[in-house]
Amino acid sequence: MRYQVGRACAVAGYDKLYDEIQLLPDVSIAEEAEDNNNTYIRDSITNKSVRYAVMNDYTRTINIDAPREVAGLNGDTAVRSSLEKKRPPHDDIDESKFLEAHSDHYFDIQENYHVRPSNRQDPKRTVLPSQYADLLYKPLPRDLPPVNKDILILMAAWDGNIDRYSRLRRPYPVSNEISAVIRGAYHHTPFARWLEGCVDDLFPDEWESVLIRQAIHARFIMNDDLSRVDRFTHGDTLPEFFWWPHCPHEDTLREFAWRRPDMKHQIALACIVGQYQHLFDELIADLKPTQDLLEVAYQCPDKHYRKQVNRCAEARGVEFYSIRGVDGWDGHHWARSRKHLRPRKEMYKGGSSVHFPKELINRPDEHDEDWEEWDHPDGELFNYHMHLQFADWQIFISAKDDARESLGNTYGCLYYLSADDLRRRSKPGPAPPFPKKFDSDEDDAHRDEEHFGKRCAIPSWKLIA
Repeated sequence: MRYQVGRACAVAGYDKLYDEIQLLPDVSIAEEAEDNNNTYIRDSITNKSVRYAVMNDYTRTINIDAPREVAGLNGDTAVRSSLEKKRPPHDDIDESKFLEAHSDHYFDIQENYHVRPSNRQDPKRTVLPSQYADLLYKPLPRDLPPVNKDILILMAAWDGNIDRYSRLRRPYPVSNEISAVIRGAYHHTPFARWLEGCVDDLFPDEWESVLIRQAIHARFIMNDDLSRVDRFTHGDTLPEFFWWPHCPHEDTLREFAWRRPDMKHQIALACIVGQYQHLFDELIADLKPTQDLLEVAYQCPDKHYRKQVNRCAEARGVEFYSIRGVDGWDGHHWARSRKHLRPRKEMYKGGSSVHFPKELINRPDEHDEDWEEWDHPDGELFNYHMHLQFADWQIFISAKDDARESLGNTYGCLYYLSADDLRRRSKPGPAPPFPKKFDSDEDDAHRDEEHFGKRCAIPSWKLIA
């Protein structure tokens, strides 16, 4: 029990007793001391050239015989302040009589599954204080300050940052992490390649690993690489969506269709996006027209695809239902569209106004914004909840410190819509002393005149246009 005693000393400030029990410099004790403003014990550990992870709060174990050497404090301790059962903001009601357990939390050092009244704050809801927001856009220090690092983990995964993510991640996924990892793999080839080699170790849950393997395959297919795709590749690991943010080459899609005939429908969708008419016509001849094909065809400026889909549907007796928001159909939004088929993929914005968040918060996805999709998996590329959160985080990070501070108590406001903003914009805007200059037709004509002479001031292609 020596290390438990040492950790209690860090909380209570028993510096003399801590020195007497002569422990290895354990980072969990240092983080506990940091959390409780005990600079003596913290410094006695962080000043050592070698530190150890003796106590493991994730597994609730102590390794005295062969402790692992670690570089610095990395936010892997369930410090005392994190155990407080906090009320949600603006919650003034009496204590709830109903209890809730949160057995899926990565920490449970109290061994009570985080049981708490139902109106107490979900332990998976975490906050990164604004004074530590620079951790999101500056190199990480050797010793992380006393913060919950969940938002740092999500941002690293979202951006496909291998170094930051591999250092920060926890042994178990934090809330919303799978969606962030999928997004990182879709957008960043090095991140996808790194994940491929360790996905089963990082995500032993089969459902999570399957979702991430789909994202890995999607990124490689978009890169025109099919070296991992053959007839033995399990269909569950192949992606449904692989033409955004980059559409594969037509030759790649032709080879893909030959290797995996079961993927021809999705390949036909990619052909519409890439406007690969010849391959599309070959595929549609053997496919049953679907609502998905029609919807994507109507988004394409080339009307050939919608004509082909409608012609094949008529020949096969297939009827389509009307979808709002497509040229030729009624309405104004994509009421029934699958997320990956919609023309605007990301970034989602909540409502019709710009929201400036009061603080950086990671909330569990309870499908408050997309309640009709409550049964969707926790991890997906276009998770509405995650896009709303990241929209908030991005604007918080982007804002200059003085701009953020000038909002004062109006944090959490609708940006640019205060009474002062409306009053200011009722008058003409200021004239900039250094205006942006754009090339105009007159500028082009002037350059052409200098280059070709007055008799050939405007090139013939411009006259034709």
